[in-house]
Amino acid sequence: AKIDTIIADLHATEHREPIRMIEGSCLELMPQMDAGSFECVLTSPPYCNRYDYTRIYALELVYLGKSDDDIRQLRQAMLSCTVENKEKVVRMEQHYHSIGRTKNFRKVVDLFHHSPVIDELDDILTRLNSRNLLNNRNIPRLVRNYLFEMALVIAEMARLLRRGGYCIMVNDNVQYGGQEIPVDLILSDFAEQLGFRVQRIFVLPKGKGNSSQQMGQYGRTEIRKCVYLWQKA
Repeated sequence: AKIDTIIADLHATEHREPIRMIEGSCLELMPQMDAGSFECVLTSPPYCNRYDYTRIYALELVYLGKSDDDIRQLRQAMLSCTVENKEKVVRMEQHYHSIGRTKNFRKVVDLFHHSPVIDELDDILTRLNSRNLLNNRNIPRLVRNYLFEMALVIAEMARLLRRGGYCIMVNDNVQYGGQEIPVDLILSDFAEQLGFRVQRIFVLPKGKGNSSQQMGQYGRTEIRKCVYLWQKA
């Protein structure tokens, strides 16, 4: 019944262009699209919060005929957001090289490796890990993978948007070991360096509480839930 409602809504809406649905990872598909081919990007990517969407939507994936192996492969192909995700740097470098865009990849790598914020974050999470204050030892890897891959995505969104076009992104900050990670500020800083002007970061009136485990140890702290508004410079 819900799908019928969605279909009816789509038929009732006039579109200048036909709707085109593309199946695959944004990390692999976006670099192959033509520059300046979009006027607006509206997205809510996975958050840096350890949620394994392949498990959350396991029932739907099985219903669509996906096997255990398919789901495991999907988990590794999607944007890193779980402690099980392995680093994709080598694979992504090979992908960019295969399509003749190694220079674009290296630009993001250089930006990421020369970011003092990333260095500071690595240092904080490493120290928390050494003191056993993180509930999983792979959290530093998760955060680093997530931010690097999001930098790649931001670079591609900037390339794909026409001048003056907008990117609207929904995302939440996260907290590990009592340390809030200001994802909104980090990604907006990347955006400024990769071709966007940050117009506004809208902060939702009601934030998100930390987990019950962290509340017991650090007390209740509220972290920002945000909508970013970036414009292609």
